[in-house]
Amino acid sequence: MKIAGIIAVTIIFVIVMLSFDPSGSIPRPIEQIVERVNVPNAVTSVYLETRLYDTIFEIIVFTITALGVAALLASLPVNIDEGQQVFGTVTVYSGGLAALSITLFLYVVINGHITPGGGFVGGVVLATGVITYGLTSSFKKASLHYDMLKIGMFEKISLVLIFAFSTLIILLPETHSQLLSEAGFGSTFSGGLIPILNILIGIKVYAGAWKMSSEFISRRGTL
Repeated sequence: MKIAGIIAVTIIFVIVMLSFDPSGSIPRPIEQIVERVNVPNAVTSVYLETRLYDTIFEIIVFTITALGVAALLASLPVNIDEGQQVFGTVTVYSGGLAALSITLFLYVVINGHITPGGGFVGGVVLATGVITYGLTSSFKKASLHYDMLKIGMFEKISLVLIFAFSTLIILLPETHSQLLSEAGFGSTFSGGLIPILNILIGIKVYAGAWKMSSEFISRRGTL
């Protein structure tokens, strides 16, 4: 197996080196991409329009990772210790951080196509705030929101919608480009389906990150 792996890596390396042309011109400069996509954030232009296949597979990998963590930890006993030690000052600050993370999440995913941000960043921001609150204040309260707000259901719906909207962009690129060009450059509504994808990706990343973290906490205990 090791020999086969070494041979495969060597063949891939040779193919890459033979196709690499350091003196060649860039086939689609960033300026052309931004002009065609009509979105100021060049990163968003690339990963949610020009290289959308990469984003789809990143979502798939993230989903498999979350499922793998849950399956791996399923055999461990759940920590039934209810004596989570918290401090008043920390509780206030972590609660404020959780509230701030919700605000930042909404801003980052809605404006991610015109400013630095996007779905992945927004999901991590929200998960960080909620996980911090659960670790330092009340993991039980932080866990209740997952069931009360039906986060698991929204995660599944967001995954289906991400694939659906991505398929539309891939199959109908000219239609989406026309939709992008109808609004003024740099406006909130100039992103076509991109802001919607950012919101859905943010929900997916947040739900997966919280699920993985809560599995660790519920079996290993809080700080």
